[in-house]
Amino acid sequence: MSIEYEKDKCMNADHVATPRWVVENIYSLIKVDDFENIWLPFNNYDSEFKLKASELNLQYKATHIFDDLGSDFFTTEPPENCDLMISNPPFSQQNEIIARSFKLIDQKAIQSFALLLPLATLETKKRASMFQAYNDKLSILIFKKRIKFLGHSTSFNRGCCWICYNIPAEEFNGFSMKE
Repeated sequence: MSIEYEKDKCMNADHVATPRWVVENIYSLIKVDDFENIWLPFNNYDSEFKLKASELNLQYKATHIFDDLGSDFFTTEPPENCDLMISNPPFSQQNEIIARSFKLIDQKAIQSFALLLPLATLETKKRASMFQAYNDKLSILIFKKRIKFLGHSTSFNRGCCWICYNIPAEEFNGFSMKE
């Protein structure tokens, strides 16, 4: 694990760790085993996304926007034939991340994505326009409770949702997003 990563983990407000139950729920919900080539663009080292993917023997590439390897989401290309991009991205860059995610869809660099974002993501005109342009295959899953992200005090609880693209909505019927 890099020293830069460890420093950033402690000091960067955007660097929050997703609890394991959130990862397990979404992996189960979207049937992650059905995907053949997964990209975890904001998950390296100790990420629950990466750890669970390894336990399940999934084929994945993990990169991290905060690492010292130059794995910047905005310049790093997904793995070839990427059929799923899934992660908890930095909330402060959500406009740019959502825009690039749809650009990667348009370029056929990825086939689908699931992004864990704050509920407030749904509130702006700019993001609403982005989502509306892709609403034919867009699904939004809202948690029944706030997520207490790891490594932060109780003040970093957030109402969140999964914004999913090109993941069949019928897969979500009757599923409960709970701990």
